[in-house]
Amino acid sequence: MEMKLDYDEVSPVTGNKCVIVEADPHNGENSRLCMESGYTTKDSWKTGSEVIEKYEEHITQLMRDLKHEDDDLGLTWYPSTMVTGTTMLYPKGETNEDWVWEVVKVVPIIGDDRLNYPVPGTEDQYYTSRVDLDNAKQYAQAEFVKALDDFYANVIEAIAKAEEEVVNG
Repeated sequence: MEMKLDYDEVSPVTGNKCVIVEADPHNGENSRLCMESGYTTKDSWKTGSEVIEKYEEHITQLMRDLKHEDDDLGLTWYPSTMVTGTTMLYPKGETNEDWVWEVVKVVPIIGDDRLNYPVPGTEDQYYTSRVDLDNAKQYAQAEFVKALDDFYANVIEAIAKAEEEVVNG
């Protein structure tokens, strides 16, 4: 069953009416997501602002290279990254032309295998989960919706598994 969405705005990235706008209930800030391109922005991402400078300190060079400056709204858009405790979605690649969407699960590290994943700068502390890059799924730039569907399927699967563990003890 395909979900039908009512879109709120025209995307500055694609030129189509495919943007969902949501307000944060805590601070009232609007965020926007272009469902065709996968690009996102929010009210505080004013082009040329200190907020953008700080944001760009913590993102990949690819994301900085792919940003789209929207002159009409005065906002900067970036490819989406979505992270939960069980799955991640992000852009991956070396250049503006050859990048893809990647969806990857976060998996637990069990038993003595944890010894292979020490926490840097600590003694006798080890990670309990890792990103399963060996089984990452990649989607073409134009397949953001497919990548998003896969991301949410992973989240739903993890929730069902956690509920099952609670029921079964």
